[in-house]
Amino acid sequence: MEQDSTKQTILQTAERLFAYKGYDAVGVQEIVTDAGITKPTLYYYFRSKRGLLETLVSTKGQKLTDTIAQAATYNGDFFNSLSCTLKAFIQFALENPDFFRLHCTLLKAPKESEPFCIYKPVQERLSKIILNLFIEATTIFGNMKGKEELYSTLFHNNATSIAMSSVANGTAEVDDKTIYIITHSFIYGFAD
Repeated sequence: MEQDSTKQTILQTAERLFAYKGYDAVGVQEIVTDAGITKPTLYYYFRSKRGLLETLVSTKGQKLTDTIAQAATYNGDFFNSLSCTLKAFIQFALENPDFFRLHCTLLKAPKESEPFCIYKPVQERLSKIILNLFIEATTIFGNMKGKEELYSTLFHNNATSIAMSSVANGTAEVDDKTIYIITHSFIYGFAD
């Protein structure tokens, strides 16, 4: 039981530090000092700083992709599917603010960097989930045919930005009316 507690403390400390300072700016010494442990303890559980990030990505990154995959199912109502997906992004971000900050940072990391390479499978899976939603919707919205990747990228970026804004502003919840306005504006434009 104590081992699980120590491991969780290390993970939570690293997650918070990586989220607020960036992976490259945080050293092992800072993590162990903030977690109140020794370097050998960190190395026992995670082998390295990279091992810490890999563990965070495999647990919380998997949780994020599972959450979005569940929400981004196309049921014949594209508007509802997008609204559910946006709501899932926001809810996940509010429930996991440090990891979502880290997620946003990792998405913008240089492509050759260690953190980007570690996070790339999560980013690719999220992109594929959203792209598939747009591809399925072309059966109804034929005017999207051939532009699914562009539109899915735009939506993904908007959803991530809105969710991060909710975390940064400390918004407890984005209401259904706001979700409706955002989704409506995305689908029909702002001049409607």
